[in-house]
Amino acid sequence: MQILYKLIIKIAIAIIFIFTVSCESDLDMQIKEGGGQLVLFSFPVTDSLLSLHLSRSVGHSSVDDFERIYDGEYSILINDQEVVSKESFPYNKTEKKLENIEVKEGDKIEIVATDTKNNRVKGSTKIPIAVPINRVDTQKIEIINKEGVSNSYLQCKISFTDPAEQSNFYQLIINEKHIDSNNNIINTNYINYQKEDPVFYTRDQEGSLLGGINFLGTFPDYNFKGKQYTLTVNIPYAYLEPANEPETEIIVLEIKLLSLTQEYFDYIRSRIVAEYNYDLPVVDPIKTYSNIEGGLGLVGGMSVSQTSLKFE
Repeated sequence: MQILYKLIIKIAIAIIFIFTVSCESDLDMQIKEGGGQLVLFSFPVTDSLLSLHLSRSVGHSSVDDFERIYDGEYSILINDQEVVSKESFPYNKTEKKLENIEVKEGDKIEIVATDTKNNRVKGSTKIPIAVPINRVDTQKIEIINKEGVSNSYLQCKISFTDPAEQSNFYQLIINEKHIDSNNNIINTNYINYQKEDPVFYTRDQEGSLLGGINFLGTFPDYNFKGKQYTLTVNIPYAYLEPANEPETEIIVLEIKLLSLTQEYFDYIRSRIVAEYNYDLPVVDPIKTYSNIEGGLGLVGGMSVSQTSLKFE
């Protein structure tokens, strides 16, 4: 009710402002055109090849999301050792995959990019240590909704121990794979599980109107810092019943616990809040988090701990 009341007040203020401005026929409104900054993105993941995106930002009136770089160069340092020195960024691509560079837990990665206009950006991150999944317990449960209808869920209790040395940030991702009798993958789906566990309710308000926002399974260790924790999620049982796939023999649930850097955690949550607010009529401006010196974007790493459950 309080959120709705605030929303109504903001809409009323906006309407008054619009009518007030319309009465000033000689008002000269000028909006400064932006754009032209270098944009750098890289999300290093353990045991995966390093990749990076380099582009140039565009003004708010542009129909494009970004401007391609035709004169870019990049250098990469891992643990303060230069592994790539002033390589040209491919002008016909938006992403460069580095085939010979694989990152590991604990690696410190620094990326520097430049162009011929003397623009220079730099971003760095340190790959966190993966937190292993200790145990997964499952059971089938029934939950009655507000309409009195009973629905079946697979309840998963995922246990892990949070390191006490520093603040930690996580993301829980669950995928399912349908496999036939020849061990071929028929289908792969991202599972949108129920997020009722207390860890998904943060102590900080990241926006003024957050009702029901889905942060894609990200959470900090604020509620259980330095302790063992059992995370409970409910998966709709429909995921385990492939009605239109008679060739499916096995369903595999892949449970991935990602350990995130704080930079990546702050970026993904601010990005979700910004996209969520696009659909609201009146909102406070949301700035997407960036850790790039001299430009925009993010360099943020993650590591993965994974286990699987098989259902025949």
